[in-house]
Amino acid sequence: MIEKSGLVQELLVLQQQYEGRQKELEKWKAEFDRLSQETEQFMFSFHEKYEKTNIDEEFTDELKEKLENRLEGIRLSDKSVSRLIRRLNPEKEIETVTSEFILAEKIGEQINKNRQVDSETEEVVPDSAFDLQNQDDVETTAEENHSEALEVDENNTQEHDIQNQPIEDVSIEKEAEVTEETESGTYSESEAALLKEAIRSNQNVLEEVNERIEVAEKRFVTFMEKGVAPIIDGLYSGSNYANDLLVELEQQNHEQFSKVKEWLTIYPRLMKDVEALFNEFHVELYIPQPQDTFDEYKHEPIGVVEDEELEDEQIKEVVRYGLIYQKELFNQSHFLIRPAQVIVVKNKSKDLVEENRGNVE
Repeated sequence: MIEKSGLVQELLVLQQQYEGRQKELEKWKAEFDRLSQETEQFMFSFHEKYEKTNIDEEFTDELKEKLENRLEGIRLSDKSVSRLIRRLNPEKEIETVTSEFILAEKIGEQINKNRQVDSETEEVVPDSAFDLQNQDDVETTAEENHSEALEVDENNTQEHDIQNQPIEDVSIEKEAEVTEETESGTYSESEAALLKEAIRSNQNVLEEVNERIEVAEKRFVTFMEKGVAPIIDGLYSGSNYANDLLVELEQQNHEQFSKVKEWLTIYPRLMKDVEALFNEFHVELYIPQPQDTFDEYKHEPIGVVEDEELEDEQIKEVVRYGLIYQKELFNQSHFLIRPAQVIVVKNKSKDLVEENRGNVE
């Protein structure tokens, strides 16, 4: 006989894990359905804003040319937006149906059914033995009489013992007998084999669910990083050029400065749409600030510059925003989808500067 606690406990733990992970898989299916709807709305809103953006004939020829360059960049972003739904591929749904998971309740029913069949089989055995004994009445009569006498004497002895016991001891003894019959602490070899097979099968199903969740998570991250993020990258780059243009016009005290400034509000309005889509699905733009200290986990250095006004390892310029998923992903409470690209300060050491001065002298 084999102890039941370990096998049953393992089966129940697997069942609890399966139920939790299956809910997580169902959540991802619903999340992708919602993502498809939100993406279509985003595409419509973005394209509508782009279509309504025109260059007024009142602008000077020089400004028209500069604004047409800005509009061309926005057109390319709109083109990327138009491909989002194809990139998401909503026709390819998240699969939630897996191989059958064997519930502990079902295994219990099977074991009880097998025990019932075995019990009925055992009841038939004495009848067969009794029939065989009747073949020789002479040999069995004396044995039967002797057995009956012993049985009567034994019953009398047991009855006498029970009568002489305290009442509470009898009730405990009877209760122990019932417990042993209804809650056996062990399983036979065949029952243990049934449990082990169910555990092995359930482990495979749980692995199947985990793999599907990982596929969904990777698909989500890829869509955000490779599909949506480049749109805001283009807008961010275009807005930097737009800000440079405004600084130039302001310095010139240009008469059309206010009009150009109003036209360039297209950038923050479009970027707001992208951020709204990100926020709807718990993706946050990570925007480090100049003078922040470089963090190798959150920042990707793409250039080094000298700046005596800043310390080494401080950020001089942000080139591209980072993305952080603010919920659990890949077993991490917060997942960095991509780091921010930055230019970092690296000044010559003071000792080297002093040394060079000494050589010059």
